[in-house]
Amino acid sequence: MATTGRTTAATEPDAESVLSDTEFVRVMAAPTGGSIAAAAMLAGACDEHDVPYQVRVTRGAPSAPDAAETSLVAIGVESPAADASFVEDAPNAAFDAAREAGADPDPVVAFAGALADGVEPSSDVREAAGSTRRPGVGIPTADLAAGLAHSTRVHASFSGDEQAAGATLAEIGLPPELDDAAQRRLASVVALDATGETARAADRVADLLRPHETPAGPFETVEGFADVLGALAWDAPGLGVALALGAVDAPTALDAWRDHATDAHAAVRRADPSRYSAVEVVEADAAQPTVARLVRDYRAREPAVLVVGDDTAALATTDADARDVLPNSVGTSTLAVADAEHEADLVETVRGEL
Repeated sequence: MATTGRTTAATEPDAESVLSDTEFVRVMAAPTGGSIAAAAMLAGACDEHDVPYQVRVTRGAPSAPDAAETSLVAIGVESPAADASFVEDAPNAAFDAAREAGADPDPVVAFAGALADGVEPSSDVREAAGSTRRPGVGIPTADLAAGLAHSTRVHASFSGDEQAAGATLAEIGLPPELDDAAQRRLASVVALDATGETARAADRVADLLRPHETPAGPFETVEGFADVLGALAWDAPGLGVALALGAVDAPTALDAWRDHATDAHAAVRRADPSRYSAVEVVEADAAQPTVARLVRDYRAREPAVLVVGDDTAALATTDADARDVLPNSVGTSTLAVADAEHEADLVETVRGEL
């Protein structure tokens, strides 16, 4: 699992004061699974103190609030206008801030948010979540074919195609009830299938294996929850925030996750990257951040992948801070997004920064 090495900094006044001692809180979150998980936990802290709030997911830096009594909390967004910021490691930091503000944030949401953004869940989050690991793969559904086909934590021969995933499962000959041996056999087949193109894939597919389970999680595994959060953060952010708040049932969220995954895997298959020194450039008309991450992890030879759509770009990196490289971007240090209109200029800017 990737870690960033950076810590979350909160501007003054401290986040706990903003959440409990203000007239109105405007929460602006980047379109990542970890950011919307953090936003939900902070919204819960506002509820604890009867502080009205609004949560919005943004693909650009927010402006300062118009009203003096409104406080701005930015998540995954570097903004001088923010009263409190969670720029990196947001799920762990938001979990701590919500606790310190007197709330009882859901540790499974924090755990899934951390996994979604590629950071290690903190020891406090792990302990509170009560998670255990088991053999197998980290998908959100009990239906293995659907889970494997639509997982965006891996790109393999069956990705995006439930029939192909079902055929792969049939070849393995798994028993109706999966014991540990069957789970390990499944994990081995998935890992071998996914690691054929790049050395980086072997590290990334490990994030899917030996998943975490929790007694109270809404999905089969925490990794699966993370997958759903990441998909919704981009294509259905309002639904994603509601899911993290516990206000949406799993089937509704899974429908949106399947649609996002289908688009993402199709785009990865169509991708014909232009390769430059340190970066590969792909055109895609949907699911740009997921496409960037999957191409980086399972297709690319260079350490960075830039995916450009009609008006949005996403940059996935391995050894440079994506937010520093992609102009006016929001997100995490390894996956950032931004509005983009002039592809040629953007490519040259990114190449110059890497």
